[in-house]
Amino acid sequence: MDILASMKSQLAPTGLYRLDGKTLVDFELAAYAEGLAAVRGELQTLQTESFAATASDFGLREKELAFVLPPAGDTAARRKALLTLCAVRPGTYTKAGLESVFSALGLSVDLEEDPKSLKVIAHFSSVPACGKTEAQKKLEIFCPAHLTVESDYSGVS
Repeated sequence: MDILASMKSQLAPTGLYRLDGKTLVDFELAAYAEGLAAVRGELQTLQTESFAATASDFGLREKELAFVLPPAGDTAARRKALLTLCAVRPGTYTKAGLESVFSALGLSVDLEEDPKSLKVIAHFSSVPACGKTEAQKKLEIFCPAHLTVESDYSGVS
């Protein structure tokens, strides 16, 4: 449906306007439609790129910057990582939830909880592509602030 037809179909049920193509309202709507047509594609792109579930270009890059993620991999993998990270909320700070988040960040870890020492030990199964220092930063960002996070690379071959 074109813009003018859409505006008319939304106004018609109100019964406030005649909308027969000969009124000043018709001409005003036509002018609005011409102006909107010029930016419609850009608005649709902006809407698509505004959500991680539909973004494929600059929307993904901007969200990756917010999470300090390198834009690596295909679009589907990047989107999956962002959707996993965006799903972190109260109640998801479980061992499995955190391991899922770290996996989305590209960290292959098995978490060990040490409640007596208020610490979490991240046992790495491989050296992360981002490096050990950057991996530690990512662990600290997503682990609860009251816990100390230690990295263990003893299982890496």
